[in-house]
Amino acid sequence: MLQNPSPYVYRPRLAIGRALGAVAASAGRWVGLVFSLAGLAGWLGWLSWRLRTLEMSVIAVGVLVLEFVAISAALVVTAGLFAGRPGWRRSRRATDADRQLPMLLAEALDLGHITHERDLGGTDPTGVLLSNVGPDDTGEIAWARRGIRVLGEQRRLDRHAQLGTTNLREAAWSVVALDGLRRLVSVVALVIVLFTGVTPFEMPPTGRIVMLGTGIVLLSAGHWLLSGGHIRPLARLIWSMASIGAGLGDGVSRSGLPIRWTMTMATLIALNISIALRGISDRWTHGLGPMDHQARVVAMSIAFGLVATGGLAMRRMPRPDLGHYGATRRLEESSVRHLAIGLTLVVATIGFVAGLTPTDAFVADP
Repeated sequence: MLQNPSPYVYRPRLAIGRALGAVAASAGRWVGLVFSLAGLAGWLGWLSWRLRTLEMSVIAVGVLVLEFVAISAALVVTAGLFAGRPGWRRSRRATDADRQLPMLLAEALDLGHITHERDLGGTDPTGVLLSNVGPDDTGEIAWARRGIRVLGEQRRLDRHAQLGTTNLREAAWSVVALDGLRRLVSVVALVIVLFTGVTPFEMPPTGRIVMLGTGIVLLSAGHWLLSGGHIRPLARLIWSMASIGAGLGDGVSRSGLPIRWTMTMATLIALNISIALRGISDRWTHGLGPMDHQARVVAMSIAFGLVATGGLAMRRMPRPDLGHYGATRRLEESSVRHLAIGLTLVVATIGFVAGLTPTDAFVADP
């Protein structure tokens, strides 16, 4: 009669499996650091060209400042992820569809108190922790305000405390929580460029474009490895569109719609209108100032990419006509929202196609 093998037989296998897993995690961490540093180096190469060719205009200087803020944020996130040593995610949870990036990052960086506050804030019947979430029921405003507070406290810390593991993890999480504010400023700058036709810099050489693109790809891959799979490629871009503007205002919804959903929808409509007006103006009406063809194509392509990203972010948000923000006449309200976005998207597509064509393409030869 067969007997079950002793559990002691499996202990060497378990030990070997854990050792191999630890080696793989350590290797992935160091590879992620190398990728991230290489990506930052490529980004710095781009910024060196930007500094050499900088035009002293408000738009050019403003965009350059935004770029330095972005690379500083990437450096802080890299340092926080490397210091935090997140464990690798073995499987995606079924609840990830309702868990925003700051919650996943807090879990990865072992900042469990942040996740604890968010989870209890929406379900605690006593309402004791509701203030930790904020007056909106999505949490992004409270997260952004917490990020502002944490980063503001950095000035009062000495150098040793600033470089401490706990502080680096908190700073990295705070930077990600504030991605929506940076995205709002960049969208405003992009809309200004499309309306005025004033470009922040001349057409860069191909080598610098490849340097920037490669750097961003390497940085994204590096953060994915450093975070143990918690920060997937494009995750921060999608989160920034989902939380755009979070941290501004008092966080009280006065329209009966979730603030995060409303801000993202308004951003998509503004970008669609900007794309449409620029393309139609340069092709037919000439109501706006002229814009160089290559610069127009780049600016409109970036705007269209943000529209697509925002649409993807909206698909992952809770529907505004359900749950806490339920209202009467749901079908009519939903139809109006879809109609507003749909119409502006159609017009933006027409303007985008028109803007891709060189200005003299339809001019007849004499």
